[in-house]
Amino acid sequence: MQQIQNIILTILLALPFCACQRVISVPLDPGATKYVIEGVVTDEPGGSSVSITQTKDFSANNTFAGVSGATVTIENNGSSYLLTESSPGVYTTSALTGVPGNTYYMKVVLNGVIYTATSTMPNPVVGMDSIYVSNGTLTDKRYVTVVFTDPAGIPNYYRWVQYVNGRQEKTNFLGNDEFTDGLRIKDQLEFNNDTNDRNRDIKTGDSVRIDMINIDSAVFQYWYALQRNADGSGQSASPANPTGNIAGGCLGYFSAQGVRTKSLLVGKE
Repeated sequence: MQQIQNIILTILLALPFCACQRVISVPLDPGATKYVIEGVVTDEPGGSSVSITQTKDFSANNTFAGVSGATVTIENNGSSYLLTESSPGVYTTSALTGVPGNTYYMKVVLNGVIYTATSTMPNPVVGMDSIYVSNGTLTDKRYVTVVFTDPAGIPNYYRWVQYVNGRQEKTNFLGNDEFTDGLRIKDQLEFNNDTNDRNRDIKTGDSVRIDMINIDSAVFQYWYALQRNADGSGQSASPANPTGNIAGGCLGYFSAQGVRTKSLLVGKE
């Protein structure tokens, strides 16, 4: 009897190692495509544009063609500016230069559907006092530090875009003055380079340009949600599309923003 029990026990213990592996196909709904509208009005001449693309199924490639055939207008203080399609899906005007403190209204008509948004350009537009390159606090990589003075008594929201040798850094740099209102601030624009793409690293002899973009609260929240999705720090188990400020059922944002720029040539330490 004991021998039979030992045989049965041996068989039971061996069963998990004899189990077959099955490939399970999970049916995924492709979902409805949506238009993606990204519009900006800046206080730089020729800095007003609207781009329109369309989302794709998850199995498609990451090339997004521009969407033609839209009627795009931007209004301000009773004046209306009609944007023309300068390239597929990109609508521009050279007649509109934004003014800090003014509110702008965007209207896009596409295939009989109307998409609208409003945005107020921050006032004043904050610029950088200086920029410099130094090693990171925990690494020997070199990063740009931006130095600026935040205006006291008003909420401010910032976004920085970094270019190295004309190539835009893909990291999304954001900041606000929730805890630094009215202070002189030094922010180091650190980014991860897990891809070992050395063209992203900052080296001696590189030319660096930083755009400091003053944005409103709604646009800040859009970029903040996009950043959290990108780095996996969101609370949801699966990433969700960031909430934009455009009504009508599309994705994207419309931003009236002030831009200030500084450049430098990287020297030796």
